[in-house]
Amino acid sequence: MTPLIPGLPCSDMLFEILPTRNAGLSIGVAHLNRPGALNALNLPMVQAMLSQFRAWASDTSIVAVMLLGQGPKGFCAGGDVAEVVRQVRSNRPDRFVYGDAFFEVEYQLDALIHAYPKPFITWAHGVDMGGGVGLSVAGSERIVSEGLKMAMPEIHIGLFPDVGGGWFLNRVPHEAGLVLALTGAIIHEGDALHAGLADHAMGLARQPEFMAMLTELAWTGQASHDRRLLREHCLNFASAQPLDVPPSDLARLAPAMRRIGVQPSAAQVLRALEREATQEAWFERPLANLAQGSPTGACVTFEYMRRSRKLGMAEVLALDLTLARQCQRQHDFPEGVRALLIDKTRDARWSRASIDAVSADEVEAFFAPV
Repeated sequence: MTPLIPGLPCSDMLFEILPTRNAGLSIGVAHLNRPGALNALNLPMVQAMLSQFRAWASDTSIVAVMLLGQGPKGFCAGGDVAEVVRQVRSNRPDRFVYGDAFFEVEYQLDALIHAYPKPFITWAHGVDMGGGVGLSVAGSERIVSEGLKMAMPEIHIGLFPDVGGGWFLNRVPHEAGLVLALTGAIIHEGDALHAGLADHAMGLARQPEFMAMLTELAWTGQASHDRRLLREHCLNFASAQPLDVPPSDLARLAPAMRRIGVQPSAAQVLRALEREATQEAWFERPLANLAQGSPTGACVTFEYMRRSRKLGMAEVLALDLTLARQCQRQHDFPEGVRALLIDKTRDARWSRASIDAVSADEVEAFFAPV
């Protein structure tokens, strides 16, 4: 595998071309290549992907694109927000430059994949969180494997479920997306399929076989034809050796999810979680996450989900950029990242002691352009 971007070296990304049986037509494959950091995304990685995926979108010899994560432990643990906050905590005049650039390019990348003009395959395994979910859910064919740990865990660090979370989480059945947004609950491959966050479940060991068979398909370079061709291949490949997928907890708990998800405020979501946790053990960890997470982050997330309900993906990502820029400049996000990811002391001192102490004006300030 050889990097294909002249002038933009990035050892944390690998790009390769797989020739197909049809002469002159190939598949572009991108590999997230930071396995020691669970493929956490940094600025060079998202810049490299944005450039290469744009090039492949315009290259008539490329019929499809595939995105994978290197290493056995996971697809992608999210954005490397520790580096964002290290820059913020430097207190230099340019301390927000890296983070502003990272979030802007990351969201441009997510938008590109969602609207990609060719078939785009994502294959998530193991840890798939935050920015990783933003990538994996954006593909036109979204594959997950056994042992998936998918979550939007931003409540732990005073952020919000960005990378388009207001779009794809609002589409999870039975209002469960709000629960996932506010609690960072981890879901498995059965839940991801139920939630509409994945399309197919396949054993990870079969990935090389899947890719080899891709090169043998009758690609034409006509996107509508090739999308149908790829969908049929995915369905047939998955059904040939069905993965033993665990039953969906989100489906099993649908009535309770709805009771929580229709609450009119973050504070009432917390109280509804407390009630449900007395009846169902599954809710105990999500409840603890919300109770211990950033109160301001919870209130901002609730309002973000409310405002995003009727927005398109491009509008949600534009809103994400406003909020992310504000989060850099407020207290809880840098503090949450310090406590969890930099010092690893888990002793975050949030700006407010409880959700009830967060004012509407404080929340509104996050939605003001920087």
